[in-house]
Amino acid sequence: MTVHVAAALLAFAALQIWLVSSAIAAGAPSAFTIVALVMLLALAVPTARITERRWYHLSRQALASWGLHARFRRDVRRLWVAALALPFLWVSGAMAATQAIAAVAG
Repeated sequence: MTVHVAAALLAFAALQIWLVSSAIAAGAPSAFTIVALVMLLALAVPTARITERRWYHLSRQALASWGLHARFRRDVRRLWVAALALPFLWVSGAMAATQAIAAVAG
């Protein structure tokens, strides 16, 4: 699980940086970068660490079984879906919110 968590965090960070850079080039405020970094550090890293820690303890305590293998595959799938989908959802939502605030304010 450690390899999956590390790779998913790298993919998440790369997508986040690319999408935020694109959003700023499209006219989003530059404070958007700081908020994106805070999101990465405050939400993604602890969540990934909790997932990795849980599987580290399970691998130490549990014998290999089909049920454990199925849970592992499900958790890996969830991890990768979140790492690849959340940056798109967050940036598109933040851009929509920024545009709505700008429309109301001005």
